[in-house]
Amino acid sequence: MAANVKENEEREKNVLAWRNKMEKSKKGEILRELRKLSVQVVALEREKTTHLYSKRSEFRHDFSVLEELDSKLTGDIKSEQVKVKQQLEKISHMVKRFHKELKDVKPTPEFVEKLKVIMEEIEGTITSFKENQRKQYEELIRDERMTYQEIQAMERKFDAWSQLAEKPDNKSKTPAAPLASARDITKDLPPQVAAFEKFLEETGGIRGGWDEYDHGTFLKFRNRYKGKIFFIKHALVAIPTKTEEEIRDHEDWYQTYLSMNEKKKESIKKWREKKEGEKEEVLSKVESELAEDQQKEEQKQQRLKEQIQEEKRQRFSQLNAWKVQKELERAQAEEKKLREALDKAQKEEDRKKEKAELKQKVENYKKEREEEENFLEEQKKVWEEEEKERHRQISAREIHRFRDRVDIEVDRDPSRLLKPTAGWTSRLKDKGPSGSGPVIQMPHRAIPSWRQGMT
Repeated sequence: MAANVKENEEREKNVLAWRNKMEKSKKGEILRELRKLSVQVVALEREKTTHLYSKRSEFRHDFSVLEELDSKLTGDIKSEQVKVKQQLEKISHMVKRFHKELKDVKPTPEFVEKLKVIMEEIEGTITSFKENQRKQYEELIRDERMTYQEIQAMERKFDAWSQLAEKPDNKSKTPAAPLASARDITKDLPPQVAAFEKFLEETGGIRGGWDEYDHGTFLKFRNRYKGKIFFIKHALVAIPTKTEEEIRDHEDWYQTYLSMNEKKKESIKKWREKKEGEKEEVLSKVESELAEDQQKEEQKQQRLKEQIQEEKRQRFSQLNAWKVQKELERAQAEEKKLREALDKAQKEEDRKKEKAELKQKVENYKKEREEEENFLEEQKKVWEEEEKERHRQISAREIHRFRDRVDIEVDRDPSRLLKPTAGWTSRLKDKGPSGSGPVIQMPHRAIPSWRQGMT
């Protein structure tokens, strides 16, 4: 159990370290991207200042208004940055105060109410900040769209001007080549589409020069009354910035817009059908070319397959020869191993036989040695018995000879058995009275008769 807990903790530490590492890498990538963008912005600012706002430029006076607007916008951006920074610092200070309050928690209703007020204040501040930022971003996106539309309209005007400037040149014998920077967006379009685009450019776009609100109100009343002419009176009340004549003109423009739009759609449909036909022709041609290429590719693949098959056969024959050679070598190696094993087994068997013979010889030698030792032991015993018998016979002959030389005859007296010996009798005679005087004579043991006279 402890090992599992330790393993889980180690795994959590590894996951946390990996997440921190990934977050650091992502932060590093974002910071590198921001630095890269910052460098690009600085380069563009430098290029803008060099080419547009330079004092030595011939168009200095023309771009002075743009320079003033740019400086004004730069100041607005800086002031907005300062304002956002102050708001963020305010939110950070409130969050830090909330953390400080959490360090000394008191289980009282007043403390809980105080924390609730602080949290609501922080939440309200963050919500208002996000709402303000959202409104600003929406306004910036709306301005960007309007600017993009204006730029597109200006580009279309520039293209129309370039087309008008090119028309007189087409009558000359050697027409001049168009500028590389000119963009003719209607060159490859059908006439109805080009006319519709020209109509939009000349009349102020898809709303006829009106703003979005007025044109939307106009369409709302027109659709409500299904295009009947008396809707103009109702629209006149809802659009106070336009007169009845302007609304009627806008109605005429809108009918022309719808008619040209339908013609544009039909033209685009026919153009698409034509393009589809051309595409089918191209596709059929491409398919035939692809079929020929595929046939050539198949022939090439067939030749390649035959070549591969031939190479396979050659490799197979070589492989078979190699396999036969390897099989022969393997058989020879196995035969050699078998022969070595047989030789080894024969040597082992000979060694065992020699060992058995040697063991038998040793056992025979031990047996013969034991028999010899037993025989010698028996011979020794016999010799000892014979020697003892010889000594007995010699002793008997000597005793018999001694007896024959000294003839001693002693009478038997059984009564002497209970009589005291002469030594004992002498001890009893020499025993004197006991006293405390000096010892004149110490008793000694009796000297045997055979030792008397020997010093």
